[in-house]
Amino acid sequence: MLFLKELRRVVFSKIFILFFVAEVFMAFFTQFWSDMGSGFRNYAPPVPGGDYGMTVVDDPPTLTQEATASLINDYVNNEYTTYPYGFIHTVHLKGSDKDKISVILSKLTGIVEIEQYVRSSFEIKYTYDEYKQYIIPELGVLNNVSIDEFHALMTEADKILGGGSKYSPKEIMYNFSLGPKSYEEALAEYNSLIYDDRITNGYARLFCDYHGFFMALLPVFLVAVYLSADKRSKAEQLIFSRSISSVKLAAARFAALVTAEMIPVLFTAILATYRVAQFYDPAMMDMFAMFKYSFIWILPTAIAVTGTDMLLSGLLPAVAVVIIQFGAWFMMMFMGSLYEDFGVFDLVIRHNTEYDRQGFMDNITVFVQNRLFFTALGLICTALYVFIWKLRREGRFGESKLLSKLSLHRSET
Repeated sequence: MLFLKELRRVVFSKIFILFFVAEVFMAFFTQFWSDMGSGFRNYAPPVPGGDYGMTVVDDPPTLTQEATASLINDYVNNEYTTYPYGFIHTVHLKGSDKDKISVILSKLTGIVEIEQYVRSSFEIKYTYDEYKQYIIPELGVLNNVSIDEFHALMTEADKILGGGSKYSPKEIMYNFSLGPKSYEEALAEYNSLIYDDRITNGYARLFCDYHGFFMALLPVFLVAVYLSADKRSKAEQLIFSRSISSVKLAAARFAALVTAEMIPVLFTAILATYRVAQFYDPAMMDMFAMFKYSFIWILPTAIAVTGTDMLLSGLLPAVAVVIIQFGAWFMMMFMGSLYEDFGVFDLVIRHNTEYDRQGFMDNITVFVQNRLFFTALGLICTALYVFIWKLRREGRFGESKLLSKLSLHRSET
């Protein structure tokens, strides 16, 4: 059977061994496994009078007060901390951009010369490196600004800073509208994990959160190296001369690659189930949750990435495919949120907690649309790869054709 033959080629290759080790180590042992043993997970029901952490609260006065005070601090010191691509970046504004922030603050506070007002009205504190920090504890929003206008102004400030700031729509609530979680909230959250999610369904979302992050990138190395092997061994022309159809060969390779990519996910799903069972009663657990979520969450990612990488490999050298995929992954990874704030076209779905079942279920329609979209995208890209593969077998598309056309163009000019 052609599929089994291609699958053996993949799983017994050196690049697959590297892929397997990288996926298992990076996505599982350094993330899920260590996270489960870090002491941050609450394996017992909460007790009255305990510390249950913080949660986002719907408290507009607190949000507007603290966010405005923070923006004033940043403006007066002209130092804004942002994370545009997941890495820290300090922004120092000049000229018109600095003036734009001043206008935003004036709209929020009603104070025109905000910098002069702050310098003359508030205490200056010094840290060990004598860095000036202006503390604005009680200023808040003085103007009659609605909450919608407040969010619009903060979004504008985020755009001026280049995005990724604590004032962005995705981050502002997590930075400035937090309050202590009550015992009732903590108990409800725990009961939802135990009874609604049967424990493992909640942890399966966390498991897939980690795997999805790396599954969006690592397969490119497997696909690019595997598909370029025939060129390196000069076996491509021999394959072209055989009677096997392009559709069957491409489909077998696509299926073999996707199957191989799921092997480390399913292997670690067994380990993850065992890990969770160390902390909870196995009789209360859904023992198949890790596997169910792996197929509905991670498999579409593998299909999409494999399909697009196969298409790119039919057009470009392996090195170019890796560079393009890495760039796309880098952009996608750090433009989203760690939680259920995802859209239909976000390749990687984040839900970095075993709790918040309701938050996930509130977005279940978007989740299904997202997974169907990327499954379809991967299959369409594979079909285009088949078309290109067929043209190459017929000698109508390939490096030699491209080079000859370039040479002809140069000679004519």
